[in-house]
Amino acid sequence: MERREQFLNIVSGISANNEIALKYAEHLEELFDVIIPEKIGNEFCNAIENNDYASAVKACAKYFREKPDFSVPELSGKGWYSVDAAEKCVNGVARVVNIDWAFPNGEMDFLFNPTELEGPINHEWLWQFNRHDYWCNMARAYNGTGDEKYAEAFSAQLLKWIAQTGIPEKWNAPGSAWRTIECGLRLLGSWPASYDGFRKSPSLADVSVLLMIASMHRQSVHLVEHPTGKNWLMMESNGVYSFSSLFTELSDSEINRKIATERLLNELEGQILPDGMHNELSPDYQFVVLNCASNFYNLALSLGVADEIPSSFVELMRKTINAAILLSTPALTQPKTNDTHIINTVAYTGRAERLLGYKPEYRFVNSKRAEGEPPQGETASAYLPYAGFAVMRSDWSENAAYLCFDVGTLGTAHFHQDKLNINIFKGSQELIYDDGGGQYEISRAREYALSGHGHNTVLVDGLPQYRKVPLCTDEPIDAGWVTNDVFDYAAATYDDTFGKEMIKPATHKREVRFCKPNFFIVSDTLTSVDGNTHDYEALFHLDTTKVRELTEYKNGIISDFGKAYEVVMIPLDENTAPVELKTVSAVTEPQMQGWYNGRNETNLHEAITVSRKVSGVKDYRFNTLIFPVKAGDALPKVTECANGQVNICFEGKKYTVDFHSLNK
Repeated sequence: MERREQFLNIVSGISANNEIALKYAEHLEELFDVIIPEKIGNEFCNAIENNDYASAVKACAKYFREKPDFSVPELSGKGWYSVDAAEKCVNGVARVVNIDWAFPNGEMDFLFNPTELEGPINHEWLWQFNRHDYWCNMARAYNGTGDEKYAEAFSAQLLKWIAQTGIPEKWNAPGSAWRTIECGLRLLGSWPASYDGFRKSPSLADVSVLLMIASMHRQSVHLVEHPTGKNWLMMESNGVYSFSSLFTELSDSEINRKIATERLLNELEGQILPDGMHNELSPDYQFVVLNCASNFYNLALSLGVADEIPSSFVELMRKTINAAILLSTPALTQPKTNDTHIINTVAYTGRAERLLGYKPEYRFVNSKRAEGEPPQGETASAYLPYAGFAVMRSDWSENAAYLCFDVGTLGTAHFHQDKLNINIFKGSQELIYDDGGGQYEISRAREYALSGHGHNTVLVDGLPQYRKVPLCTDEPIDAGWVTNDVFDYAAATYDDTFGKEMIKPATHKREVRFCKPNFFIVSDTLTSVDGNTHDYEALFHLDTTKVRELTEYKNGIISDFGKAYEVVMIPLDENTAPVELKTVSAVTEPQMQGWYNGRNETNLHEAITVSRKVSGVKDYRFNTLIFPVKAGDALPKVTECANGQVNICFEGKKYTVDFHSLNK
């Protein structure tokens, strides 16, 4: 009997559908084509020699069931799990990108996207659903409880996935379960862990064990043959490296592992800027890339082949972690720059001590300040000159005042139109926010969150900044950075285009001074470049729906977060033109304004945009004093003097500031 016919007979026990059975048989043939028989053992070799593939399947499955458990925690089928999440998986209930869906009759459909029913359409729902993190959790629940219902559900879902999905002609298009990023993520985590957790279960048939390995191999070959780039290639290559390292019984594992290694080394070197920031300028994707590098290095250490990895790769990992520490907010999170959700800095430092050795700043973050030491610099503030992030902080305490000022390029992907944006923290509380851009859906809310309208920038004639380059820079950015015990200062100019028409009506220079340890000055100079008069509008975003005006200061406001801290904003513009103050919340027409559009940790909700607008002038300078204030404490006292000087009394200290010399 021919091999194909034997395989069809074997898989008939798990599917009576001829089309599906043929797909399973093809998977088995592909696997048996690359298995090195001698590594499986004599029983397998004899069965192959005797053309007895039923016995060969049994011997092969026995070998893989009895292999030692994976020693790498991230790839292990044992560990922490959520029973609630495992139960939902059994019952066909999924939550992806903050959207819940219960599949009819509990039967998962891996090519279904519920966002297409009522909108807004988010292609990420189907893609991310096919990352199968819920299988990893269910595998660990099975090992923790021994309940076979988890293995039974997994077996049915695995076979359904293999039968239902395949490599479409446009594998990276919407609706595909074979987008390369998902293949990489499955192979670097959820599938090896699920395999490791379920492979010994009696509820998983011998042929199912081998079909899972065959599918992983097919995904690995797909990634080797169709590499992409940027952070995707890091995930793809990490998946290939993980699978090829764990399944050395396959004849192409060694060459695929070498290909993956070369790609990982090249990509990390090409994607990390000299200051340690990832070139997409997003903490989310910086973590993705570091996580891939860490997984790669961790597995190499476990396999005893770390000497294959050059020291330059390890040093890039250190620089990346260091950049994340320097960017940390007082909440020990990352500021939300470009597309990102809330990333805890411990995500970067958590494995660093084990993989890279002790450093006091790693321990400082990992212990939540209880041990170790913060980075030792001239001050607690820092400037990343290639990313273009000026971080101003009073100290490294949990109650520090903090501002992140973006003077950099767009970033190579996931970018926002937000040069000169700021966000401000006092302690763990974000007082002036950047929301991170929202979900990856097709909606007006997403467009708003990417635009200058949704950032703390300036509009010219109602138009937000809009540029297409530069994506990144090979040269350090000069922001006039000053840091000392008295103040921090940085400045930059946006001299590119505004609006999708890409016109250049004016330039915008922003100067930021941090008067340590208590408050910030933001000075925005708008200069006409076409000789015409313009309307200029400065925007600041607060995640509350309550503010009140301060009657003692013209256009002054104070927030009402109802939390530990409030923010006071006092304008001291030097010009004589009338300025209109507006606080806008939940507006949709003609332009969305006053919305917080978070990703993962929170959904779209009402917020407030504080707007100060001057009309019909050629040039204008907005000066804004920004004070984080402890709720209930005395407000600052501000007195204007001659020649641009201001006297400020706040929290028991007196300051004199010259708006004409903010960098001195």
